[in-house]
Amino acid sequence: GLSLPGNGSTLATHGDRRRLFVEAGHLIVDLARRYYEEDDAAVLPRAVANFAAFENAMTLDIAMGGSTNTVLHLLAAAHEAEMDFTMADIDRLSRRVPVLCKVAPSKSDVHMEDVHRAGGIMAILGELERAGLIDAAIPTVHSETMAAALGQWDIRRTDSPSVREFYMAAPGGVPTQTAFSQNRRYDSLDLDREKGVIRSVEKAFSKDGGLAVLYGNLAESGAIVKTAGVDESILVFSGPAVVFESQDSAVSGILTGKVKAGDVVVIRYEGPRGGPGM
Repeated sequence: GLSLPGNGSTLATHGDRRRLFVEAGHLIVDLARRYYEEDDAAVLPRAVANFAAFENAMTLDIAMGGSTNTVLHLLAAAHEAEMDFTMADIDRLSRRVPVLCKVAPSKSDVHMEDVHRAGGIMAILGELERAGLIDAAIPTVHSETMAAALGQWDIRRTDSPSVREFYMAAPGGVPTQTAFSQNRRYDSLDLDREKGVIRSVEKAFSKDGGLAVLYGNLAESGAIVKTAGVDESILVFSGPAVVFESQDSAVSGILTGKVKAGDVVVIRYEGPRGGPGM
C-alpha cells in the first residue's frame, strides 16, 4: 500500500516510468499537505502499514515463490513500526498461500517484464483477493482501500484502456541504462490464468507457499527455507557438513576443493546481524 500500482514491475528504462515518477512526486506532496495542514494522521506510513498490510505483503511474496530477503526486510520494517509481526506469522501464511507466479531463477524463462504483461503485482493481489487470502479493506497511499485499487488496476477487472496499455510495456530489445529511453509495447496481455505467468488459485503452481519456517537444534528460534527452490531429491538428506566462519572463507574453500559434491556448506556469522545484507 506504500507505492503506486505498476511500480514494482515496470521496466527500469521504459518511458512509463516518467509518469510513475511524476505521480509519486505529486502524491508525496499531497500526503505531506494532508498531514501538516489538515492533521490527517491516516496518511502516515504507520497508519497505512498496519498488521493486515504486513500480512498482505508477506502473502504476496509467498505467492510469488517466496524470497528470504523479503523476510529480512519485512521483519526489520515491522520492528521499526513496533508491529508484532514475526516468523510465526510468516510460517502460518505460507501454509495456506499457494504459489501463483514463478520468476527466474525459479522459472528460468520468466522475468519481471513477463509478470508485468500478465498484470503485475496488482494482478497477483487480485487473484489472492478472489480467494479471500488478503485483506482488501485496508487503505493504501493511492486509493481509499485495496479493493478500490484492484477495481482500477487488476486487468481482469478493469475496463480502462490506459491501464491495459500500461501493462503491455515491453523490453526495448537493446541494453541501455538511459531512463525513459524506449516505449515498446507487446501486442497483447497475458490473461491466461491456467497456464500463464500468473495463475489463479485453482491452477496454482503449488498449493503450499514458497517459504517455510524450520525449527530444530541448529536454529532453535527458527530458520527460513525457500521451499519453492528445494528439489524433491534432497527433501530427506544426510551428508557431511563443511563449516566456515565467513563468506570469504567459504568461497575460498569451494574454489580450493575443500567442498565436495554432496557436502553441505554451513557459513556461521552471516545472518542479518553478523553479516548485514546477507
